Amino acid sequence: MSFQNLEVVHVVAMDQQRCIGQGNQLPWHISADLKHFKEITQGGVVIMGRKTLESMGRTLPKRVNWVITRDPNWAFEGTKVAHSIEDALQQAVADVQASEKPNTLFIIGGGEIFSQTMPIADRLELTHIELDVQGDAHYPAIPAEFKKVASEQHVDEKSGIAFEFARYQK
Repeated sequence: MSFQNLEVVHVVAMDQQRCIGQGNQLPWHISADLKHFKEITQGGVVIMGRKTLESMGRTLPKRVNWVITRDPNWAFEGTKVAHSIEDALQQAVADVQASEKPNTLFIIGGGEIFSQTMPIADRLELTHIELDVQGDAHYPAIPAEFKKVASEQHVDEKSGIAFEFARYQK
């Protein structure tokens, strides 16, 4: 564990070009992926950037929601606000210890937050979407020290989109 004895986990869906967003929205809708995300993060503490929260339009229920923004006047009901990655991480530790998942801190986006936290990430919970979307937000390259330790192939019944749930461990 690389941050104050906590496991830091990235949870993200991305296409073949590591696209994670287009116009501040998810470029696909795959119910199984949303359910997977919920199963992983529910009961825990999530850290995200302001744009990620605004794209969802609401806080995530049954989770402590930390939002990082440079705007000192920004507020959103049901969130805790920090003004840097470092502040969010430091302040979220007590919430993690009091959560249903007391050893894990979840990073859920966006691209800048993922890039800044990659050095302290221990595990990556990635959904690889078999699409090539020309998006404007991307996940960073997966460093060589991460190894795929689990994988499940799926096809979305509604859209026919193929995807893989993959777990990478440092």
